[in-house]
Amino acid sequence: MAEPDPVPPPAPGWASVVDAIGPKVRDLRQQAGLSLQQLARRADVSAASVHKVERGDMVPTITTLLKLAEALERPIGHFVDNGAAEPVASVVPAGARPELPSGEPGVHRAGITGPAARFRLQGTITEIDEGGAGADDGPRSGEVLVHVLSGELTFELAGERHVVAAGDTLHYPGDRPARWHATGSGPARAVWLAVRGS
Repeated sequence: MAEPDPVPPPAPGWASVVDAIGPKVRDLRQQAGLSLQQLARRADVSAASVHKVERGDMVPTITTLLKLAEALERPIGHFVDNGAAEPVASVVPAGARPELPSGEPGVHRAGITGPAARFRLQGTITEIDEGGAGADDGPRSGEVLVHVLSGELTFELAGERHVVAAGDTLHYPGDRPARWHATGSGPARAVWLAVRGS
């Protein structure tokens, strides 16, 4: 009578972490709209290496992983966490919006978007006291969108003047310096969104 095949030992705990690296690289590359070649150029590694990492045919060296993490704008910990599935969406409850420093007196910002390590879009609910002012001096790539919920904001942008009242939206390239101030009677409140450039 033949003996039963031995039960294979369980995979070591780190195996699931290693196995998850490739899919995480592929998912982030696709989210960023990059081809294998574009990511390879950005990370200064060969396209063949990126392909092998994504397929799980190669475990990246620490140097390669650091380059990929920088190119994909993620901390290296994103790729080597405990293997637990990261939620697809991020919820910011109204009562738990983080207060963000504004650097401008009379300007109060509360975060409304998910963690910067995972998302390129960053946004706030911004409240500007009557007469309050501020500036986005750049340089940065990407785009900025401001939707005024109440009050009125006036923007000076690349030699243009824009008065943005409640219900209006201003959308502009993020590499243009912008100065703004609350010009209505009373405070202004706006949703402020910025997308980092690639």
